[in-house]
This record gives sequence, C-alpha cells and structure tokens, in this order.
Amino acid sequence: MKLDFQKIEEANDLLNQLIEHHPQAIFLTDNNFKVKYFNKAFQKLTKSDKGDILEHEFCEIMGCTERGNIVTRNDNFCKICQMRELLSGSNLSELSLIRDFNIHNKMVTKHLHIDAHRVVMSGHKYRLVVIEDRTQKH
Repeated sequence: MKLDFQKIEEANDLLNQLIEHHPQAIFLTDNNFKVKYFNKAFQKLTKSDKGDILEHEFCEIMGCTERGNIVTRNDNFCKICQMRELLSGSNLSELSLIRDFNIHNKMVTKHLHIDAHRVVMSGHKYRLVVIEDRTQKH
C-alpha cells in the first residue's frame, strides 16, 4: 500500500503521530547534542519532566554513559562518551548499553539498544535516536 498525500501538512501530521505513539523511546538532537524533540516513550523511560529533557544532553537526562552519574551543564562532558560519539554522526550508528543510570535520584540498571540515524530538516542536520529498552527481557 502506498500513501498518497495531497498536502505536506498531512504527511507531517501522520509522521508526528507515528513518532509520538511509537512504543520505543525516540528523541532528536541537534549538532550541539541538545534534545530538540522526544516522544512519550522517551519521557517514560527517563521518568523526566519536559523541562528536564528539552535543550539538555543525554548525560544530563539519564546520567553519563562513562561515569555513571548525572552530568550538569557546569561539568565537562566526557571526550570518550559513547553517546556523544553516537550523536556526533561518526561511524558509530548503534550502541548497546547495560549499566546503572541515575533516574530521579535512584540507580536503575537498564539494558538499552540504541540506534541513531542522520536526518536533515529545513537545512539543519539532526540525529534521530531510537532506544529499545530490553531491560524486561533480561
């Protein structure tokens, strides 16, 4: 079946609805690693409020993938961080993380599989990231 849209707004609306209601956590970052968009599943995974996600880096939201603790804007981000490498658009396009994350001041062990995809919108480059939480399967 091929979808045929009469207006670009129709296609945008469908795409937004698909992403918003997708069961896997999805977020979009700019070239400064700041989250510009996220869906409900990402908010549920991180157990964070909207204001604690938008314009923040992954390490500020879920904790550093290398150091295992929350990183604030005043801290220096790791130069060897796997998430930063993934989001930078380097050769790394997927990542498996099994580690403890500090979520709402509670340590939680997560088994995550993360895929990143390059996208261009309105001439700006972004990374679309899909996180599959495989914690329940382990």
